[in-house]
Formats: sequence, C-alpha cells, structure tokens
Amino acid sequence: MVDDILLELRNEAIDTIEDKLGSLNDIIIKRRSGVYTGTESLSKVRLESHSIKAVAASFDMKAILVLSHRFEDFTFDMKEISVEDLSSIQAFSDRIAEALEAFINDRTFDVAEVMRKLPAKGGFDEASITVSNIEVMLVMEPGIATKIVTRELLECGYRIVNVASTLDALVLIPQMKPDCVITSRVMPELTGIDLACALKAMPTTRATPVALIATDNKDMRTDDLPKNVPVIRKGSDFGNDVADVFMELGIL
Repeated sequence: MVDDILLELRNEAIDTIEDKLGSLNDIIIKRRSGVYTGTESLSKVRLESHSIKAVAASFDMKAILVLSHRFEDFTFDMKEISVEDLSSIQAFSDRIAEALEAFINDRTFDVAEVMRKLPAKGGFDEASITVSNIEVMLVMEPGIATKIVTRELLECGYRIVNVASTLDALVLIPQMKPDCVITSRVMPELTGIDLACALKAMPTTRATPVALIATDNKDMRTDDLPKNVPVIRKGSDFGNDVADVFMELGIL
C-alpha cells in the first residue's frame, strides 16, 4: 500500500514538472510572437521555475533542484525577458527536461558538468568582458551589498550563482561542485564560518575552495575559521583581492 502511494506521488511529481516545462515552452512561443510582453513573460517564467524547484525539493530530484535554483537565479535581476533572452530560457528548460528523463529512467546525470554549459548570469557589458569557466557560488543574504559584490565578480568574468542561505548552500554545493564558494560571515541560521567549517569537515566537499568575505568591521572576528579559508576584504581593490585569493586557492 505504502509503495503504491509513493509511486503515485512520484508519477504525479513527474507529470507536474512535465506540465511546467510545457508551460515554459508555451511562454517562449508567445513571447517570440508578441502575445506576451517582456515583463509578463518574466513573471510567468519565474512562477514556473519556482514551481519546478518546489516539486523537485519535495521528491529528492537533486539534479532538477539544482538546475531550477540556477534558473531562478538567472532571472532574479532581470527586468523583463527580451526576445534575445529566449534562447537562454530554452536552454534551461531543455536541461531540466534532460534531468527529468534521467530521473525517470534512473540514469546518472552529471549536473555539475551541465551547469557549466548553461548561460551565464548577465549584469555587465558582455562585449567588454571575457566570461571564464570559473563557477563561483556567492552565499550572501539578498541586499545592496550582495548586488555590489555580485556585479564586481561578474565584471571580473566569473560565472556566479547566488545562494541566500547557508543551509541551502550545504544542499547545493555537493551537486553543483562550484570552483569556489565565497560566503559572508554574517548569515542567519548557520554563519559563514559555520559553513566553511562544515565544508572543510565533510569528505564530499573538503576539497572545495572556500573564502570568507568581510564587508565591514563586524566581520573581522574570524578566530574559528579554518586556516585554509582566506578572507577577502571588501573595498576598492576587491577585484584584485579576489584574484589573489583565487591564486592562493589554486583556482587561477
């Protein structure tokens, strides 16, 4: 009886995600034909991507959860979806569909490898920036400071994914396998130092480079920080400091 119920719930979850993917494709078609405006399309895409993420979280669809988080993050700072953005939206939809097919057929899906082929988050003049293949997870609460740090990292050419919770980061990092995690010290739930200690203690994430970002004088208390976790000071030389830390960590 229990197995039958679980199977039914699993099938309902699969059907729900398939419906959401169908809705995303419909949004793409209607935006391209002018039926939806850019702002209407953005609102609808955000709704569908969030719904996919919620279903994936409920049914332990790890790859889909990671991809849908990245999808949400990709659209987070957008004001609208332009016709030029549609190819990127299609790319996310297609990769989620591939992850769903792998889940249905119980096949391995290398989500970390797929992540590196997804469109990079915008926010800068792409013509003047060379986007590297370095994936950086920035763990900071949403706000002005996070937007500034994100933009500076983007303008340095790094591929950025934002995570607003240290607990979420602990779930996402083993799947995403970022080249580096940069975390704020001051965070709700677990602090950035807690996150760094946890990542360096777990065999799965021990080799993941981690750095702490100090945005003001309150962030100077780092006594419990592991010795192999450097501190990046926020300031006018932030970009150079990040590059120095990445060289120290063996990323550059």
